[in-house]
Amino acid sequence: MMTFKEIDERINHYQEELEWSVMILKNSIKDASYDKETDVIEILGYEKARVEFFSFATASYIDLLCTYRNLKRAKTDWEKFYNLRIAYMTIYETINTYFKFKGEIYNSVSKEEKEIYKRFFGMLNDELYEFKDEFQYEKIMSKIRNKSSAHYDRNFLDYYSSLELLKKYESKDIIRSFFYFLNPLHYFSFSLLKGEVDEFLFVNSWMT
Repeated sequence: MMTFKEIDERINHYQEELEWSVMILKNSIKDASYDKETDVIEILGYEKARVEFFSFATASYIDLLCTYRNLKRAKTDWEKFYNLRIAYMTIYETINTYFKFKGEIYNSVSKEEKEIYKRFFGMLNDELYEFKDEFQYEKIMSKIRNKSSAHYDRNFLDYYSSLELLKKYESKDIIRSFFYFLNPLHYFSFSLLKGEVDEFLFVNSWMT
């Protein structure tokens, strides 16, 4: 269990990483000799999809760290309910976006690297499968996201029913459990961006 100090340190660290990746995505320089815009990404040798993938994983990590900290500080049931709804929506959308990136990232690597990536994605998907099963992704998470997080349902009892569903779980369990997926995902996205992926990637991700 992280202390408030540890959470704040991680947020600050990952925010610096995110600002760095966003700078790469946003900026371009003027190449006078060719009179055209040259992307910083090309100059630094990064692939745009990989920078976007890393930025997405980092932003999701920061969002959940903030929500986790707020849950630890929550004094009332409604504060817990509010922050859990945010956590469920963030996690739900993170899973969906991960699958949107997955195919593109896998297809971008060399033939020689594909076996390493295949094993890593397999282990990552195993973590995700266990998480989705434990927290009932299709039945419960989607309902909370659709009825209470992303929208105020027209039927207020449907909206309020999420409060009863969320009471069944210890408030911070879902975030702590999702970090078992998100931590290696973030580590992988950074290693991929830097071109430093190796066969011990998944093991190394647990040591950071």
